[in-house]
Amino acid sequence: MVGLKASQQAQIKVENLDDKNLEIIEQYRQVMREQQLADKYNQLLVKQVSQLETALVAIEASQAELRSTRMMLGPLLEEMVLSLDQFVAADAPFLISERRSRVENLRRQLLDASLSEGEKTLSVLDAYQVELSYGYTTESWQGKIDDRLVNFVRVGRLGFYYFTPDETKAGVWNQGWQPLSSEWVAQIKQAAQVAQGRQLPTLLTLPATKIETM
Repeated sequence: MVGLKASQQAQIKVENLDDKNLEIIEQYRQVMREQQLADKYNQLLVKQVSQLETALVAIEASQAELRSTRMMLGPLLEEMVLSLDQFVAADAPFLISERRSRVENLRRQLLDASLSEGEKTLSVLDAYQVELSYGYTTESWQGKIDDRLVNFVRVGRLGFYYFTPDETKAGVWNQGWQPLSSEWVAQIKQAAQVAQGRQLPTLLTLPATKIETM
């Protein structure tokens, strides 16, 4: 009886030891799984840090390039505005007040610290685009030459003309106003009517003129 009881107690101890061993083994496995996850996380973290460092290097390089570009952009915009001013001064004097005002406005914008370099650049490019548009548009309006009322006609940058309201005199711009014979009045008037949308575009023969080109 004593032997049986001792045997049972020994069996219980063995089972308890097995349970503890299993628990230890499971804990070991859990630790190993956690270690594997930690290793993978560390590898991912190292990769992300490396990518971040590469990105920071690229950003710093871009910022340095941007600073260099900004340093060059200011003088370039000033040079473009100066060139535009010189071009307007040398060109035929159509819409001259409007065009000079546009140049002066650009100069003020370049000095305006509240405007970004991008905004200043767009303003300069817009002004150039307006000047370029004069090369493929036709306009007619009334104005004065030496206090005399005339009808102006601009045909792209191919010709800049005028004729008097009584249709007796006409002129063409060639580094200054040059008089034309009265026989040209009809053609110039026709060009004016086309510009005003009062007549369909048609082939016109007009005297040559010298207008600057961009």
